[in-house]
Amino acid sequence: MSFYITIFWMLVTVHMVISDMNQTWSLAPRAPMVWLFVLTTMIVGLFGFNDRSSLVAKVRSWVSTVLSNLLLLVLSLGVLRYNAMHTELIKTVHSPDKQYTINFYLTNGGAMTSLGVLGELDGPLWFYKKVFYDYRMDRAEVEWINNHTVSINGHLLDLGKGETFRD
Repeated sequence: MSFYITIFWMLVTVHMVISDMNQTWSLAPRAPMVWLFVLTTMIVGLFGFNDRSSLVAKVRSWVSTVLSNLLLLVLSLGVLRYNAMHTELIKTVHSPDKQYTINFYLTNGGAMTSLGVLGELDGPLWFYKKVFYDYRMDRAEVEWINNHTVSINGHLLDLGKGETFRD
C-alpha cells in the first residue's frame, strides 16, 4: 500500500514543481503538508518490512522506503527555501463580483536580496496560482478595471485569460 501512496506523492511533488515554474494552478497542498504526508508514508513503508510473504513484498517495501526518503529530501529543501524567504501578508483584494481573490505578500529573502511583492490567486480548497511577482518592490497598488482585469503596480492582468506577470 505504501508503495502506491509513495508513487502518488511523487507525482504530486512533480506537479508542485512544474506548477511553480510555469505559474499555473497548483492542485497540491502546500509543501509542508505534502512533507507530512510523505513522512507518514515512509513510516508505513517501514512497517512493510515485517511482511515476509514474498520477495515482491520485500522489494516494494525497499522501493517505497527509498523513494519516500528521496521525496522527503526534495521536499525538505523546498520547505527550507520557503522558510528562508520571509513572507508577510500585506493585502487581500477581491474582484468587484467577488469571483477572484488575490493575496499579496511582501517577500524578503534576507540580506543579499531585495524585497518583492508576490500575488497569489485563491482557488477552491487549497488550490492557488501565483499570478504576480515584482522584484525590487515593497507595495502593491491594485485597481480593478472590470470583473476579471486588474492593474497591479501598473501591470495589466486579465485573470479570465490566465495572464500572469513575473519580473
